[in-house]
Amino acid sequence: MTRRAGLLLAALTTILFVVGSAGPASAHATLVSTDPAEGSVLASTPDVVTFTFDEPVSLPGKAVQVFDATGEPVDSDSSSRDAVITTDLPESLDDGSYVIVWRAISADGHPIAGSLTFSIGAPSPQVAAPRVPDADPADVRNVLSVFQALSYVGLLLAAGLVLFWAWAVRDVRLDVAVRDRVLKVAWSATGVALVAGVALIPLTGAYQQGLPLDQLGDSAAVDLSLVGDDVIVLGLQAVGLVAALVLVVRASLTTRRLAVGAAAVAALSPAIVGHSRAIDPVWLMVATDLLHLAAGATWFGGLVGLVLVLKPLAGRERDAALVLTRFSGVAAGLLGLLAVSGTLMGWRILGAWAPLFDTTYGRLLLIKVGIAAVVALVAGFNRWRVLPAAAGAGVSGHEARRGAVLRVRTVVRVEAGLLVVLLGVTGFLTNQSPREAPPDRAPVASRVSVGVLEEDSGMKVLATMTPRTTGPNTITVQVQDQSGEPLTAYAEPSVSVSSADGSVDLGQQPVVPAAAGTYVVETVVPTPGTWVVQVSLRTSEFDNPVTTVEFEVK
Repeated sequence: MTRRAGLLLAALTTILFVVGSAGPASAHATLVSTDPAEGSVLASTPDVVTFTFDEPVSLPGKAVQVFDATGEPVDSDSSSRDAVITTDLPESLDDGSYVIVWRAISADGHPIAGSLTFSIGAPSPQVAAPRVPDADPADVRNVLSVFQALSYVGLLLAAGLVLFWAWAVRDVRLDVAVRDRVLKVAWSATGVALVAGVALIPLTGAYQQGLPLDQLGDSAAVDLSLVGDDVIVLGLQAVGLVAALVLVVRASLTTRRLAVGAAAVAALSPAIVGHSRAIDPVWLMVATDLLHLAAGATWFGGLVGLVLVLKPLAGRERDAALVLTRFSGVAAGLLGLLAVSGTLMGWRILGAWAPLFDTTYGRLLLIKVGIAAVVALVAGFNRWRVLPAAAGAGVSGHEARRGAVLRVRTVVRVEAGLLVVLLGVTGFLTNQSPREAPPDRAPVASRVSVGVLEEDSGMKVLATMTPRTTGPNTITVQVQDQSGEPLTAYAEPSVSVSSADGSVDLGQQPVVPAAAGTYVVETVVPTPGTWVVQVSLRTSEFDNPVTTVEFEVK
């Protein structure tokens, strides 16, 4: 079996093992339950409100805010422990509706947000929308992704050029101008990486806390409890890259080894943050991430290094062949390592096939895989069709070999350009959640609609619909007696939803009890307009009064 076939078989075996044995991996927290439940009507003020998630979460500053029905804030104190957020409320709150707006951070660094509405005594006739900022400003995430992409390009290029200099051209005679050009590109890449790293700190803090771009200068955006790991990563990159570039130009073998070590520390530092540290088994995911980063830096830096030195070496076939042989000798292994490690991480993060197509993360990952496949095809063409001629195989004559070297340089430039695009996609990929959660809806103003069930007995139905926009909506229904107390009837009410003009009938909807006399219905309203909610209640074996309430949906 040839070496190429062996590498291919090993890569396929690893991929099949990973795909065949992997199960869903936890990477992004999801709210499991709340106490009290959404839409609950309580007899008295609860001591605490709890939010339970499926994995540990942390709280940024002012992460949980409580508002009364008029939209005024209510004093509260919140804390998180493992997978539970606890909010302490004042001892006694006035009757009416209250809205709790919360924001938490998953173990993978992505924020999640939502709101909870409950009432004490009875729902308020109207509930004002709390005055809170947009939970996830898209402009912050987009700018964050751009700087993340610049960080990857600068970091992997600078570290990879150090390795290329210390390994591929370690004993090759290069003109001072060529050496200076390589070092200039490496220093420029270091500058890009560090400037992007500095910008990433407040951008990450703003993204996690839901702050807009104009608040990047606020102290909250650089809260070390949230961005401390990003500060450590920046420090490792600054020290590692600067030390590597200072040491790599020295002639001794020891200093060059130290330079490679310093560059490796910088290149591998992104593994401290991101999805890999939130996926079980953590040790395997972090180790795979480290291999992926190392292979990426070596490949990218090697390609750019070849672009910079091949033209000056085109007239010195022996030196050019030596550099090309050294790089091509590990190129296939690097490509295989990138494929296997990328497949392993992608599968463990997504955990199934469906998220590849159903989530933004999965779709970006498919784009990345497509670009990587094109890179692999170009690399294969270069390795087995162009490189042999540049190394002198089957080619005679100085000009012919020089032309072959220049053709290699052209193909390598295409590879390097594709890798820049790939790293740009990676920058956007890292800031996407691997789970497609429903969009966070800011709490909106709501009102209670009242329908009379029985005139004689005074029974009535109070109902709310939120957010009263097309798409998913929550309908809360409470049955009350003559005195306004929640009433537990003979059976659960039946709730049907239809458009006022009769063109759309959603039929009877599933009803979930939430509290005494209170029921919650989750439905999807397909179009704007006036919608009718019909509530029928069996009060005895023979009596089944019916009432309707209407809501305007935008």
